[in-house]
Amino acid sequence: MEVLEPFEGWSQGSFQVRLSSGLCDYGLFHALHYPCCPTLAACASASIEWTSYVHPVYRSEAMFKVFEMEFPPIQDKSVWPEWYGTLLRPNPLMRKKATGRPVSTRFQNDMDKVQR
Repeated sequence: MEVLEPFEGWSQGSFQVRLSSGLCDYGLFHALHYPCCPTLAACASASIEWTSYVHPVYRSEAMFKVFEMEFPPIQDKSVWPEWYGTLLRPNPLMRKKATGRPVSTRFQNDMDKVQR
């Protein structure tokens, strides 16, 4: 295992990246099997090609295999199942409050004060 010192300059924190085991303190490298920002930075500083750490499911060959499979369409429409449309039940708890003035999300500063 090689420990690299962080670059000088702006950063949002330091994360430990273990390329051999596919782990990073940032969490996305292990969860998504795709290099996250700290992993890309570690690969760049160690002059390692980052594409070898991409899971095969994200490669273009795997994407194109999705469309290789062909299936015959059902010719006779009488054997199709009955469809009644999509039934939607909206959640009443997610509705916005319809009365009153909308709440402003703008930050007010000295210019917004009313002079009397």
